[in-house]
Amino acid sequence: MKKNLGWSSLNAVLLGSSLSLLAALGCNSTAQNGDGAVGGGGTGGGSSVGVDSGGKIPIGQTQCSDGIDNDNDGKIDYGDPECVGPNDNDESSYATGIPGDNIDACKQDCFFDGNSGMGDDGCDWQLKCDPRTTNAACPYDQSYATSHMNECSLSNSQSQTCIDKCQKLVPNGCDCFGCCAVPGAATPIRLVATCTAADFGDPTKCPPCTQVTQCMTPCGHCDYCIGKETLPADCTTDGGTPYNTCPTGYMACGGPNGLDPAACPADTGCVTGCCRPLVP
Repeated sequence: MKKNLGWSSLNAVLLGSSLSLLAALGCNSTAQNGDGAVGGGGTGGGSSVGVDSGGKIPIGQTQCSDGIDNDNDGKIDYGDPECVGPNDNDESSYATGIPGDNIDACKQDCFFDGNSGMGDDGCDWQLKCDPRTTNAACPYDQSYATSHMNECSLSNSQSQTCIDKCQKLVPNGCDCFGCCAVPGAATPIRLVATCTAADFGDPTKCPPCTQVTQCMTPCGHCDYCIGKETLPADCTTDGGTPYNTCPTGYMACGGPNGLDPAACPADTGCVTGCCRPLVP
């Protein structure tokens, strides 16, 4: 769901002044979070400079909002398939690029809240509950899963605080912990430092995972999602350009029928074709 439609239109603003971008987006915080996964944070191409006291990197300074082709693939910011949105600080992979992420090999907090640690989101997913995990540092533990059924529940393991704070930040097709269903992959895959859009079919680079259905945003038929960059022809009511759908209260952005990403309302950013909140 890292659909990137039109984010490159911000480049002139970004290059001119990060303050101008802050004003345009009305946002204060950035950087995705992948604490405790199999490499969701990683070092990737991310930078730790400019991190504020909350562990966030201001928009205009993250690799996916700075107007620079950081990974030299000819694609910039929202136009780069590895950029989930302006909070992302690693343009070269699906790592978050956030300092401090992935300290705990087994525990994952809200992947998309722009910082490391579960202190401000209440989310906590234990990776050894997942029978699909291939992480040698935290393998699936059937006895643990059996004796911790509530903690390992896909439908009832998370607090209401987690649902309220994290789910609204989650891109289409993903759960709150960076496990995403993408085209070309036999199972959902975890967003990690070794994974790029070109590697979706390679489980050694984009490891399989099981989605926590209690806290996820499905990829609908007419949604842009990670790995889904075009819409079916029937996503139109008048035979014209296909349009994407967004949750109630969220404005469409980036696509041919959406807002310019810079026009998303205050405290939101264009993520998989919808103006989503950027902070919990």
